[in-house]
Amino acid sequence: MASNSLKMHGFILAALVGLVAGEAKLSLLTDAAKTEGAICLDGTPGGYYYRQGMNSGASNWIIHQEGGGWCYNEDLCLERSKTSLGSSTFWGPTASFNGFLSDEAMYNPQFYNWNVVYLKYCDGASFSGNKSDGVVVNGTTIHFRGKRILKAALDDLWNSKGMKNAKEVILTGCSAGGLATYLHADYVRSYLPSAVSLKALADAGYFLDLKNWDGHPHIRPQYQYIFKMQNCTGGVNQDCIAANKGEEWKCFFAQYTFPHIKTAMFQLNSAYDTWQLHNILQLECYGPNCTFLEKAAFLAYRNNFLNASKPVIESFTSGMLITSCLEHCLSMSDELWNGMKVNNMTVTETFSQWYNQEGALHEVDCPWPCNKFCPKT
Repeated sequence: MASNSLKMHGFILAALVGLVAGEAKLSLLTDAAKTEGAICLDGTPGGYYYRQGMNSGASNWIIHQEGGGWCYNEDLCLERSKTSLGSSTFWGPTASFNGFLSDEAMYNPQFYNWNVVYLKYCDGASFSGNKSDGVVVNGTTIHFRGKRILKAALDDLWNSKGMKNAKEVILTGCSAGGLATYLHADYVRSYLPSAVSLKALADAGYFLDLKNWDGHPHIRPQYQYIFKMQNCTGGVNQDCIAANKGEEWKCFFAQYTFPHIKTAMFQLNSAYDTWQLHNILQLECYGPNCTFLEKAAFLAYRNNFLNASKPVIESFTSGMLITSCLEHCLSMSDELWNGMKVNNMTVTETFSQWYNQEGALHEVDCPWPCNKFCPKT
């Protein structure tokens, strides 16, 4: 009887998973593109993929902001406008997801049956730009309207997808979408009724304002130019803007934005984030393959990262999971979301524990290369 009961339980679970199995469908913001200017770099409509939640997750929502770097000047934005990161022309009718967005209970036990929204990234500035006039580059007009895409997507979800019935919402994203999570959490909070629970998971979005390994500024001037080029002042955290008069560009960095965020936020990052090591520190090597000075900079990045994360550590409501794995984005693959461990807990277990409780939970991995659960060491 016990064996039959277990089989029946497994059958029911599989059936429930099957109800939410399937691909998310593309919704283009065609009307908002015309009426509100919610358009990609090339002028095509912004949009998102949507997969409907089921059963216990029917009233709960995950809104994921896609990542994909930034375009650092007008010429690069023109190039980007001819790709899927700058034009909805290249987007397929459906998409499927893994990790935190998976619809399989074995990989994503708490959130597998939630409504999932995958907001497509096509503006080049983490959904923060808002420039009314187009910019002509080599005879072609491009547009900086990321914040309008975010607002139009929320409006569409509210009016046509049933988000007005939401009870719980998690705002998330990885890489440039992780940065967007820091930048827009309070904006989304202001959009939703106060009765709706909102928490945020920012994956690999805590990019440091730091010089490269040999002491030259690199990421700061790039961010400063993006911020000005795309007119991001009104598209980021406004409390941060008010606190940084004359240096508003700082509000395009998570470390300067975090002290002003009111939404409960979970920081998920590697202290040896491979994108940051390559693009901020500008290292061409990792660990033992480096020269003496390069290795010293590589190893010091963890301390720099933890120092820059003090606002998170000092928060009474934040969650934090800092790994030592050589990775960039930890929530989008089944292997990392449900397999990589820090202090004997997987990423999904740590996040779920923080999500289900009130107050802070901070887990910091030992220095590289100590963690045997890391896929790359």
